[in-house]
Amino acid sequence: MFQPDPSLRFIPATRERVVAIVESINQPQISVPGRPAQAVQGYLVGLRNPGGSFSVFVVLSLPASGENVVYLHDRREVGIEDYRGTEVEGLQFLESMGFMLDNLNFRNLAPELQERTLKRITAFGVPPPPAAAAPRDPRQALGRLLSSF
Repeated sequence: MFQPDPSLRFIPATRERVVAIVESINQPQISVPGRPAQAVQGYLVGLRNPGGSFSVFVVLSLPASGENVVYLHDRREVGIEDYRGTEVEGLQFLESMGFMLDNLNFRNLAPELQERTLKRITAFGVPPPPAAAAPRDPRQALGRLLSSF
């Protein structure tokens, strides 16, 4: 079973430790306890730990609030023989929330693409602040400014 770990804001991992990344291809509206309902990006991440064990994380990236909610399995570290079963539990957990998932086949990517993928996915770093609701067209900004008088 996966439970949120409020002490983790992201997964501190190097490219060499990442075993698997599964990314959602949709962003269902999810109400994470203590946060407003919003469109959420989901990830499953498998890591190889320094001692040879493995860990599976489920991360919900909340773009509206600019934060991650990191879930850990009850068994934080598993052996190679239990890794696949724990990974399947994580996939089922994400699917039960409405996520459609895509395995990125991370280990088969070229090292440069692996690095770019880790930088792109907010589960591996401090998420950016939520996007401001500023208009993209400078003329719209000027129009709003002038209409406020």
